[in-house]
Amino acid sequence: MAKQYTATRPVGRFKKGDVVGGLSDAQIKKLLTDGTIQEAPEIKIAAPAKKITGDEK
Repeated sequence: MAKQYTATRPVGRFKKGDVVGGLSDAQIKKLLTDGTIQEAPEIKIAAPAKKITGDEK
């Protein structure tokens, strides 16, 4: 999965808190340096819980 970034301040068409996308690597690097965007934490999806039926004990 590609890295995702969130806006910490309004930038272009993005509002504070929006996921920022469609930018070049150079733009991302500059905005990260300026503190305008930050890397979004990776969302980990938990494995589904095992379904327990009445037959198992």
